[in-house]
Amino acid sequence: MTFAQELARRAMSIRLDSLPEDALHIGRRAFADTVGVALAGSDAPCLDAIEEALAIANAPGQVTLWGRGGRRASILHAAMVNGTAAHALDFDDCSTTMGGHPSAPVVPVVLALAEAHGAPAGKALEAWVTGVEVETRLARGLLPHHYEKGWHPTATLGVFGATAAAARMLDLDEAQTTTALAVAVSMASGLKSNFGTPVKPMHVGQAAHNGLMAALVARRGMSANPEAFEHTYGFFNLFNGPGTFDADAILSDWDGPLEVLSPGIAIKQHPCCGSAHSAIDAALRIVAAEGLLPAEAIARIDIRTHERRLAHTNRPAPRSGLDAKFSVQFLTARALTAGRIRLADFDDARFLTPEIAALLPRVSATGHREADAYRGEVRVTMTDGRIFEASASTNFGRGPLNPMSDAELTEKFTDCAAARLGSGAAGICAAFLALAPETPLAPLLAQLTGQEH
Repeated sequence: MTFAQELARRAMSIRLDSLPEDALHIGRRAFADTVGVALAGSDAPCLDAIEEALAIANAPGQVTLWGRGGRRASILHAAMVNGTAAHALDFDDCSTTMGGHPSAPVVPVVLALAEAHGAPAGKALEAWVTGVEVETRLARGLLPHHYEKGWHPTATLGVFGATAAAARMLDLDEAQTTTALAVAVSMASGLKSNFGTPVKPMHVGQAAHNGLMAALVARRGMSANPEAFEHTYGFFNLFNGPGTFDADAILSDWDGPLEVLSPGIAIKQHPCCGSAHSAIDAALRIVAAEGLLPAEAIARIDIRTHERRLAHTNRPAPRSGLDAKFSVQFLTARALTAGRIRLADFDDARFLTPEIAALLPRVSATGHREADAYRGEVRVTMTDGRIFEASASTNFGRGPLNPMSDAELTEKFTDCAAARLGSGAAGICAAFLALAPETPLAPLLAQLTGQEH
């Protein structure tokens, strides 16, 4: 039996009636969080370029483009646009196993198909769990080499999560799902060289679009090489390389705890690259103890994070608000002087305040190789000689060990969505969190137009 067949069989074994309530609760929260951050990101300029390139105005469809003023598109185009919006602000949920963002490539596919086909919430939640399990379990056997080689796992592995989720929503059988996964092998892409640019969120829209396309063409009889993963010129050998992956680790333990439960899904508290969150949290511990630190009173800031994290967050002179989301120097300085990281901090016109611009040359970041790859350390030397130090180990967000409450998630959703949904934002979040398996999703999704009701 080929790898794609083995993976399809395991994916198809996930069933709504055997999923624990905790997994369904996490899925509801993933729907709410992904939609919320997508609404916040729905005015990203790159979305206009994508809509125009796809000529959506000339080919409208039945699926809501979240926060885009009432426009609708085909399921494929909606997956592309909503998937890009979900990652536009780098505020979407995280998986430490995946080294990336599990819901952003999957939720737009699931909800597009639910809206188009009138599917209930239970079917969508089953599909979400299936997609996340596939992409994170692939990561078990591919990371960290896959990530360190320069691939963006949210896209390169997320495409398979999108494929598996779409297969469940479309009721594909095991053979069709095998084919869909093999098709998706040729549709995986996403390079870390484009981090800090609008191309990074487009990776996610592309993964959602391509995963859905793979499932759709498989349903219509497309064929593909079932050995597309393990072939000499297949996914494993080309994307990782001989000796750098473990297929057995991917296929084993599917009868054990779900990945969505352990190590689980982490919801982002800070709207920026997760690899900088430990440094931010260390800085906030200093603020909690000492109060806000005036920029002019800081002589030097020294930051240490794992070299794997520093590789793409060592940006001492960010050139734009988006670039600043990946600058551990900017983010740490901002946390120390402002006491929090907000969406407004990345506005291109004002992200680099005179105080921060003057402080950044005094910020140094170095890498470590400690066993805890999430540990971040911050040391602040003040002009009067005082020294403040703190450390933190944040696994990309608020996960099972430090969960964000439903009330906190609602606050985040409202902050993200109020500009698009107005006073109805909190009610829509509550509706997602209260979804029953038999609840139809289409009426709720139709409210995400960005036109206040």
